[in-house]
Amino acid sequence: MNRFYALLFALCILCPLAKSQSVNLTPWPAQMSTSPGTFILPHNLSIQTSGLDADEQTEVRRFADELSHTTGIRIKYSRSKRATLKVNADPTLKDAEGYRLTITKKGIVVAASSATGLFYAFQSIYKMLPPNVCAGVRDTSQTYELPLSDITDRPRFAYRGFMLDVSRHFFDTAEIKKMLRLMAHYKMNHFHWHLTDDQGWRVEIKKYPKLTSIGAVRSNSWNTDLVKGSYWTGKPYGPYFYTQDDIRDVVAYADSLHITVVPEVEMPGHLAAAMAAYPEYSCAPDGEHRVWVDGGISTDVLNVANPAAVQFTKDILTELAPLFPGTLFHVGGDETPTTAWEHNTACQAIYASENLQAYSQLQSRFTREIAAHLHLLGKRIAVWNEAITARGADIALIKASEAMVFCWNPCQKGALKAAEAGLKTIITNWGTDGCYYINRRANSKDFGAGRGIDDIKKMYDYQPVPATVPESLQRYYYGVQGTFWCEHVSENEHLEHLALPRLMGIAEAGWTPQERRSFTHFIERMKTDTAFLRLAGYRYHPQFIDYEGAEP
Repeated sequence: MNRFYALLFALCILCPLAKSQSVNLTPWPAQMSTSPGTFILPHNLSIQTSGLDADEQTEVRRFADELSHTTGIRIKYSRSKRATLKVNADPTLKDAEGYRLTITKKGIVVAASSATGLFYAFQSIYKMLPPNVCAGVRDTSQTYELPLSDITDRPRFAYRGFMLDVSRHFFDTAEIKKMLRLMAHYKMNHFHWHLTDDQGWRVEIKKYPKLTSIGAVRSNSWNTDLVKGSYWTGKPYGPYFYTQDDIRDVVAYADSLHITVVPEVEMPGHLAAAMAAYPEYSCAPDGEHRVWVDGGISTDVLNVANPAAVQFTKDILTELAPLFPGTLFHVGGDETPTTAWEHNTACQAIYASENLQAYSQLQSRFTREIAAHLHLLGKRIAVWNEAITARGADIALIKASEAMVFCWNPCQKGALKAAEAGLKTIITNWGTDGCYYINRRANSKDFGAGRGIDDIKKMYDYQPVPATVPESLQRYYYGVQGTFWCEHVSENEHLEHLALPRLMGIAEAGWTPQERRSFTHFIERMKTDTAFLRLAGYRYHPQFIDYEGAEP
């Protein structure tokens, strides 16, 4: 009898999913029911709005303009209750990103409590229409129809992100915007922009021009062609960097898509490019400094015991902070060796005078000071998990800084430690149990990082919040992120080939409740989405789409 009730319960859970399988919508909604049939959009479509503020009205107008452009449908605004599309403000929808979408034979009703909620409702409509709509391609020859459905939707996590490393290889603003458009279609809301590292400084700092005149150039480059593989170019790479006007342009574009840009400027480690430009702020001003051409971990780090060097980083943050309206500012902090500090007189003096137990505590001390400076700038510091998991790290100092901790390795141990300290954490796992590092290759024939172990099913099935996490700590698990490092990726097509559709799988992990996720169903939806990806000019990985383990 117990087995019977278990089977009955499973069927109750799965039936709504099975009933809605014909709807192509990713990420899969939190709640959805469907009815047989479709609603055909008329050639003359009327929109009636109720209770919307100025920002919400702007979203409606933009939706109307885009729908008209791609379909040829003529749209007018109406006060009639018989309008085809009714858009209502609904303050009872507490989640600002949530929405209600009802499609019947009579028309469409959209409700949300914010402009962001309306934006995501409209993204769902785009995704359920023929693929040219999402792709922004005009086609007036076909019939546009929507499945009869009732959707009440909201995200599982507040942070749903994509990180792109532009230091190792630079990607222009056109490609950045192209990836932002894709993120918006799949309801991702944070773009983590890794702007600096050992291999190149990629953002203009007016007070320190040598950061780009020297730090944005390296003597050689390891490039990778999607077909021919990797090779050394044998010539200088750069100067490649974004002007502050470029930054403003991308940030404004992201904002229009309800995406927050999270800048990352690495400190106190991964600063070889900056130390090549300004060696006086290193631990060995008279030593050899260079912009790195290869991977690995440089020991050329900031002299955190030098007040002028610390002020150097504060000046950079002061100049950059106004360019990014979001509250998060990432300062890295990963893979910072202490070798240079251990052999520096000023660092030795602080170590002794403050009775430190490990030189890594110098980094904790520095992080606290930078966090306080960012707070004065209206920002909250974000760090990689080494800030709390590195041997000797002072967790109390990091806790006092109220840092957001991005956990990659050890991901779950770091996340639990962050949660126990009352710090919010972002899950971006690196590992064979379900890798969110989507720059890694899928098989031995791919070119790039990894050894062909980064299986899309393992990635999709990975649970960002394990069942073993106490319920009292789960609120600190703030989001998920797909992370893309570019030591082995130099071309736009290669970036897209490796990222897609794994990025969509992470988007679904960030939005869809765990119990409503299905890998088989996800793959079938991605097969349908190939039409959109091709029309919009995206390269995707065919092996991930045609996953051999996915049954129709």
